[in-house]
Amino acid sequence: MELPPVDTLKTLLVAGHLVGLAFGVGGALTLDIIAFRYFYLDRITREKLVLFNFIARLVTSGLFILWVTGLAFLWIYWQFEPDLLGNPKVWAKVVIVMVLTVNGYFLHHKVFPILARNLGKPLFHRVTVDEKAMMFTFSSISVISWGFPLVLGIARSLNFTTGMQNILAFYFLMLSATCLLMLLVFKLLLEPFKRFVIDRPARRRPLQH
Repeated sequence: MELPPVDTLKTLLVAGHLVGLAFGVGGALTLDIIAFRYFYLDRITREKLVLFNFIARLVTSGLFILWVTGLAFLWIYWQFEPDLLGNPKVWAKVVIVMVLTVNGYFLHHKVFPILARNLGKPLFHRVTVDEKAMMFTFSSISVISWGFPLVLGIARSLNFTTGMQNILAFYFLMLSATCLLMLLVFKLLLEPFKRFVIDRPARRRPLQH
């Protein structure tokens, strides 16, 4: 049985939306792993930075796909299913994608230049406390904001039952908790581990003649 044109379009948009989310969620997690494993525990090399920037472009592509498919969904709702525009979850997702967009701008213009500046050096070489806080904040926003729309898409029980303000309140609570957790893990676990397990043996290693 052939699907009506609107249903066909919605099916294609869902597929595109999932592709955008896959690029975003997978890319954001991969960027954090690269930053920790290869930039923080090691040194930033040109090859690793090229890979990092390539994955960052995939994340940007995912965000672009989300905007295109999301706006197309809103147009379909407006034309054919106006009742769906009253679903608070829809508008909560719009706000979160807007946060992702603003956060992406600051990542590209504030954080990524720090990586290029420290080429050949560890991630936090001569990075100020404010810059570290900024990096942790934007990284937390990226990971949570990519994962949250995925959770909202799965949680169909929230449709028309939970207000936008409640969804966004929980979202911002998750952002705050994640930022705080990342800072605590960094200060209490990662920094001591790097100082005593990685950096100290490297300093004590005798020179090879």
